[in-house]
Amino acid sequence: MAAYYDLFNEALDDLAHTLGQVTGLVVVTDPAAINPPCVLIAAPQFTAMTYAVADLSFPVTLIGSGPGGLQTLRVLLNMAAQLMAQKVGVTTGRPRTIQIGGGEYPAYDLEISVKAGAS
Repeated sequence: MAAYYDLFNEALDDLAHTLGQVTGLVVVTDPAAINPPCVLIAAPQFTAMTYAVADLSFPVTLIGSGPGGLQTLRVLLNMAAQLMAQKVGVTTGRPRTIQIGGGEYPAYDLEISVKAGAS
């Protein structure tokens, strides 16, 4: 796989690394690699300030395992709290169900905002 060093890919890599610091949390950036429970970081929206600075908003999905009962909800909420403790810019969170390989999994959609700058 090629290495990318532009401000968008560096922001993605930095966010994945930061979220990966949460104990036991598997972070994926490729939807084909989803294996619940995990965190999926999707493609960001961005607003460019200049050619070298941008505000990015990453959709991040916390994906639980098993049926969507109270225990799974508590695990997802704990995952969200652990991510917020990493001092990333979590701005919103919404519960939902996600389909993976014919199965339905409980999930939480988060938006995480970051500022990126070219090195």
